[in-house]
Amino acid sequence: MVLQREPHRARVWGWASPTINVTAQLDDKLVAFGIANARGNWKIELPPQSAGAGHTLTISDGSSTIVLKDIAFGDVFLCSGQSNMQLSVQGAMNADAEIADSIHYPNLRLATVTQTTSGVPEQNARSASTNYTWARSSPEAFQNHGRISFSYYSATCYFFGRDLYKRLGGKIPIGLVTSCWGGQRVEAFSSPDALADASCGGTVLDSPTSESDYLAETSTTSSFDSTNTLLESNFMGDDDGDDFYNNDLMDGVPKTSLWYGMISPLLPMRFAGAVWYQGESNADNATSYACRFPAMIADWRRKFELEKLPFYYVELAGYKPGVTWPYLRAAQRAALQLDQVSFATAMDLADPSSPNGAIHPRRKQEVGRRLSLSALATQYQKNDIDNKGPQIESFEQDGSNGRVLLKFSEDTAATLHLQGSADCGICCSIPPFEIMDATGNWTRVARSRVERPMSVALEQIPKGIRVLGIRYAWEAYPQCILYNGKGGPDDHEGLPATPFETCLYPSKEGSWTGRRCRTSAPEVAVSLEIEK
Repeated sequence: MVLQREPHRARVWGWASPTINVTAQLDDKLVAFGIANARGNWKIELPPQSAGAGHTLTISDGSSTIVLKDIAFGDVFLCSGQSNMQLSVQGAMNADAEIADSIHYPNLRLATVTQTTSGVPEQNARSASTNYTWARSSPEAFQNHGRISFSYYSATCYFFGRDLYKRLGGKIPIGLVTSCWGGQRVEAFSSPDALADASCGGTVLDSPTSESDYLAETSTTSSFDSTNTLLESNFMGDDDGDDFYNNDLMDGVPKTSLWYGMISPLLPMRFAGAVWYQGESNADNATSYACRFPAMIADWRRKFELEKLPFYYVELAGYKPGVTWPYLRAAQRAALQLDQVSFATAMDLADPSSPNGAIHPRRKQEVGRRLSLSALATQYQKNDIDNKGPQIESFEQDGSNGRVLLKFSEDTAATLHLQGSADCGICCSIPPFEIMDATGNWTRVARSRVERPMSVALEQIPKGIRVLGIRYAWEAYPQCILYNGKGGPDDHEGLPATPFETCLYPSKEGSWTGRRCRTSAPEVAVSLEIEK
């Protein structure tokens, strides 16, 4: 077991006879006590502890005693979401080698909450493992429960924790608690308070449009997916990919039921942060997700009494051509309006031949690496960590030679280069950029190339076209990716530019609405004061 280290006060809790005294002894020292309430519930806060392992915690009510051995104090992370969080190490690339390597991280500890739905707040988070509640990282810890690829332990969570543990020199124990369920919408993980939050977690968005209005608005805005029918042959047939996709989306549970059954029981715990991989099941309404997602984050923070809880999410991986996924990725970014929220992209890690279905890509090691970089840079203040791909700063058009020049921020644009995404089909034979003209139509550019040191040129733009907006990788399965550093999706060095939309005349609406870029400057009301 790992309990949260200083500056937090780790908590232990349980049940006893009403009004009875409960004591906590850490090693040989009595450190805290509590009194069970009228229902027998008790909770004890331990004094802040420095990072370390090998402790013994003894809990007693005078008549019975529980001794917990091999206790570590470190950083504990909650990992949640749907099937791409649930996909286990056994289903990842190079699974056998990764499981054998797991023996080298003894103070990386793992726990998984069993899948439970409820209509009322549950108090007990039961373990999904048949042999233990917490396990040390080791080959023995990776058990098969039913379908091997969705057993024990979450690949995304494990690789995040492992890379974090390694980069911190193994000096800080890392505890990982997964609480996830495939095929579920964000509403299932949300409390009634979060669902009722009209402020969208304090991000103060406009009221969401209807699902039908949203789909009508976005279905004709992009040229990417109509051309990407070329990619169909690069995926597994209607068969496995579609079957897995449909099962993942349709196996829904009632709203709030996973909040009550799998998140609420963990509220007494102290966590260092949360990791989230979800969104596929909400891809039918990005506008709604742009509100519900940040509302859930803000509500979790209030309920856990951790107002500054760092929150890391995974931007959805590449998948079959379909117009809604670019907008869902944009909707995920609505959460970035909250403090202490960061993300890692998986949009370049598509896996069309995955035996688990194309919706479940296997390169979870790279997802974990990128998540750990976000945590190291934002939470652990590691200033030498590069955790961002190329960031767009501006664009300018030179109409005389049919070019638009994109400029990227200096600190993210070292060794810019274009390279095909994982298992791409057409790769970089077609540029990843599209432009918006004065009529509001988006079309893919004919040619793009990197101009050192920090720029990309879009070329062969027809005369008379005034470029009012730029999109990059605005498609369900991006094929050509702009990276910094060296290599591409499998080289584990650089990072990709994540999908963006930048506008000459931006509106106040989010990119997830399809109405971010205006075709003209907004009217400005001018008040003139006449001298008398």
